[in-house]
Amino acid sequence: MDEASRKRKERLEQLKKRKAESMGNGDQKDVSLSFRNYTPLNAELKAEDSKITTPKDIGDTVEKKMEGVVEKVIQEEDEKRAKDVDIFSLAPKKPNWDLKRDIEPSLLKLEKKTRAAIIELIRKERPGELNMA
Repeated sequence: MDEASRKRKERLEQLKKRKAESMGNGDQKDVSLSFRNYTPLNAELKAEDSKITTPKDIGDTVEKKMEGVVEKVIQEEDEKRAKDVDIFSLAPKKPNWDLKRDIEPSLLKLEKKTRAAIIELIRKERPGELNMA
């Protein structure tokens, strides 16, 4: 562990040296500050060479980019509505398919009860014949 910490310290020292050398050479880039929502109190920052951004400088906003989109979408929707739509192609082939689907479980229960009732009636009419079967 001591060796790992010593290596890390050496790397950090080397990085500090490189940073100090780059700062000392004057390789700094010209930084222009842009204040959008803040007016600086410092006189040096208030100088005319520091640019204060105004709404005109920002350029295109979302509102400007989306300006004609709403009208375009409305026009496309109107064109789609204007086309003749065949109602028969929209309707299902059998108009009562969903009714059959919804009632089918109930019909199965009723059919079982109906068969049981028929068998009971036949047993009452012919008590000797069905006992053999």
